[in-house]
Amino acid sequence: MKRIISLFASFFLVQILGAQVTLSPTVIASAGGFEQGGDISISWTLGEVAVTTLYGDNLILTQGFQQPYTIGTSINLNEVIDWNIKAYPNPVREELMIQFDLKRTDDFWIEIQDVTGRTIDLKQHKSVKPGDILTIEMAEYKYGIYFFKIYTPDRTQMRVLSIRKI
Repeated sequence: MKRIISLFASFFLVQILGAQVTLSPTVIASAGGFEQGGDISISWTLGEVAVTTLYGDNLILTQGFQQPYTIGTSINLNEVIDWNIKAYPNPVREELMIQFDLKRTDDFWIEIQDVTGRTIDLKQHKSVKPGDILTIEMAEYKYGIYFFKIYTPDRTQMRVLSIRKI
């Protein structure tokens, strides 16, 4: 409780005084720990599932598991992202439908990962046309959450979907 009050007081002073403060990444978890010995240290969390990321003017809060550094995908701002996708039903039992909203025919890769980041499947789909619907068989997958990374062959444009298998 004292730590929360201290953080709040620090934030309040920063806002009033206009000072600039840099905070190291911090984690509040239901289980885990930190150990250090010699030149090495390790910290871990246990049983946390990523929920959401919240953005503020000078703050990023990622709820869920511990992340030691930012992992992201850069996008070339000179390129226009001219496609979108819809996936349904979500949650899925048997078949997942992925509908492409495109301006032109293009090639795409679909990579399916489990929650640990392990790639379960990777397939290239050539000549996907505007409005095409791809069917992904999900009946053999275990119950859980899967991440579908759908990207162009040059990886300059990517969409990531979270799909729940029930």
